Amino acid sequence: MTPADAQQRIAHLRAQVTHHDERYYRQAQPEISDFDYDRLKRELAELEEEFLLFASADSPTRRVGDDRVQGFVEVAHRQKMLSLDNTYNETELRAFHTRLVKLLETDDLRYTVEPKIDGLAVSLTYEEGKFVRAVTRGQGDRGDDVTANVRTIASLPRTLHGAAPRIVEIRGEIYLTQAEFERINAERAKEGEELYANPRNVAAGTIKLLDAAEVARRKLDIVLYGLGACEPAVVHSQTELQEKIRAWGLPVVERYWKVRGIDAAWAAIGELDQLRRTFAYGTDGAVVKLDDFDQQRNTGTTDKSPRWAIAYKYKPDSARTRLKSITIQVGKTGILSPVAELEPVFLSLSTISRATLHNEDEIRRKDIRVGDLVEIERAGEVIPAVLRSFPEERPAGATAFSLFDAVGGHCPVCGGKIARVEVDTESGLGAAWKCENYDCRAQRAGRLGFFCSRRALAIDGVGEIVAAKLVELDLVRDPPDLYDLPLETLATLNLGTGEEPRIFGEKNATKIVAARKVARGLPLEKWLYALSVPDVGETTARELGRRHRNLADLADSALLRAVLERAALEEEKDRESPNSKKNPPKDEAERSRRKMRRIAIDAELTTLEAGVLAGVPSEVGPSVAASALAFFAGEPGRRLLAKLQALGIDPAGTVMTAGAFTGKTFVLTGTLPTLKREEAEQKILAAGGKVSGSVSKKTSYVLAGAEAGSKLEKAQALGVPVIDETAFLQLLGPA
Repeated sequence: MTPADAQQRIAHLRAQVTHHDERYYRQAQPEISDFDYDRLKRELAELEEEFLLFASADSPTRRVGDDRVQGFVEVAHRQKMLSLDNTYNETELRAFHTRLVKLLETDDLRYTVEPKIDGLAVSLTYEEGKFVRAVTRGQGDRGDDVTANVRTIASLPRTLHGAAPRIVEIRGEIYLTQAEFERINAERAKEGEELYANPRNVAAGTIKLLDAAEVARRKLDIVLYGLGACEPAVVHSQTELQEKIRAWGLPVVERYWKVRGIDAAWAAIGELDQLRRTFAYGTDGAVVKLDDFDQQRNTGTTDKSPRWAIAYKYKPDSARTRLKSITIQVGKTGILSPVAELEPVFLSLSTISRATLHNEDEIRRKDIRVGDLVEIERAGEVIPAVLRSFPEERPAGATAFSLFDAVGGHCPVCGGKIARVEVDTESGLGAAWKCENYDCRAQRAGRLGFFCSRRALAIDGVGEIVAAKLVELDLVRDPPDLYDLPLETLATLNLGTGEEPRIFGEKNATKIVAARKVARGLPLEKWLYALSVPDVGETTARELGRRHRNLADLADSALLRAVLERAALEEEKDRESPNSKKNPPKDEAERSRRKMRRIAIDAELTTLEAGVLAGVPSEVGPSVAASALAFFAGEPGRRLLAKLQALGIDPAGTVMTAGAFTGKTFVLTGTLPTLKREEAEQKILAAGGKVSGSVSKKTSYVLAGAEAGSKLEKAQALGVPVIDETAFLQLLGPA
């Protein structure tokens, strides 16, 4: 791989991993299995190690997955909360042991082997034996305060039994039992709401609800197994900790093993695999830890993981069944996705009759045909996927699958034309078929469901089923049409059939009316994301929302036009290279002309970067700019703007102008005396500055508050200026 190829692949992998981090940690809606995610992250880490030129402190390989969301107060952990390195094979597990033997200069190592619980990581703080706080892992050094929600967990005692340290942080996982998961889904099915995919996603989403009463109705549970800060120290090994947690009356793992040497650890991993399906919580692996705390301290940690522990991930559950047919689904962006219709088979506590086939290229690569015996897998309890076929058992006459032929060259929902387009896949750019009709019923339903989703406008009650029915009955064409529906229409909505009616009901309709009223006041970034503007994801919407006054300002954005102008200038600069081997200058006069033109282009680029593009992040690139401007210039975008104007909805953004912080990059750490983190960030952005999540030599200032963590230490090591809130406000000035 050439350096240029490596740079391109690294950029692609970082975007993929960042996207999946967002889906898993913040949205609790993973799209791929843990195995596929770990494979992407490992490839990225290997490339960054091989091509050090492209290593970056901001890379997702250097940070803990961030689960923080808006609406919660951030709290610093007394001791950093790390994540674990993963492995899927015995050889790497033994290599972990070999590294520890070398570090500790002894091969007589004792380990504990514990279940790896598939839940949401949390840290509980007890002071003088009293429960005072619960904080999610967040970004490792600080997380979201979810104390009110954790107090609803019935199995968690408010007071520790017996003698307790003055302060102790106890780490564990919040989870949902399979029985409770099935009860919740049964209720959602009855009310016509979209069903949840798995217990882990429900637990992670529930703990981030702002309504503690709703959290209490979900009946979350917790299991504890780890230690953060403890003053004074009361245990000296993981084994002692397990017994102490039990003595304090806290929920603990049903079974753990204390073993000597890696052979015994490997045997315990096998025993756990036979037992784990009987546990109350979901498990996907085994955690191997050095038992002795002194040895743990001596081996230390990396930026994101302890060196003294590793998670061995079990092979995902799989089963064989027959592929009966391949159907086609149409998503909110118009992409046609093939779905495997299977002979029902029991897998991971569920009966599976459908599985994803990803795309047509994947079907061809795996040579999957209708009628084949196939192996399916449910990894990490995400959507089941077809792994492979068994051609040796293929029925006679089975032919290769063609999506175009399967749908007769037209969208299976609306009958519109379909076109071959490039899409971003895990392996890079790939091809897919897309329905070109923006008003396709499937796309309309998908956009409405997304518009109302928790990550968008949070209009509770409009799930997949309700959205599809509103579109089917032509009650909603564009998402804002939801605001035109009176309570009576929503209350009498029939989600079933004439023979078997399922009336939505006044209670559910009232929830929608109340939620859409609240959504009116949400900021521009939320509305921009909710409207499904092509190529505008949540992070990009946030950046654009903070740089425009409203949607009308964005629709004719000077900033986006400048982004396109910059891209055109950079492309011209490459063409005008006087040393180009592909397009060499004809003579010395041509070489001189090109040199002068490149100097002029550099001046234009400098003007753009210092002016309208000051502080604009990489997320706002030419593809985003072109898509957004084209969308609002086209008929669908103009139609949306007109409807919102008629409804009196004009979401406001934070206009960024040149100011005291133009060209400056800030990193925030710790708790400020009076300002909330979001308030400080808004002030920085409004004054033309940029906010980054990590410290580097390019950082202008680190704004530090109480209990500042590793970012403060790194700033001091790099010589980056550190300021407090008072100095920050003085720099900001009277404005």
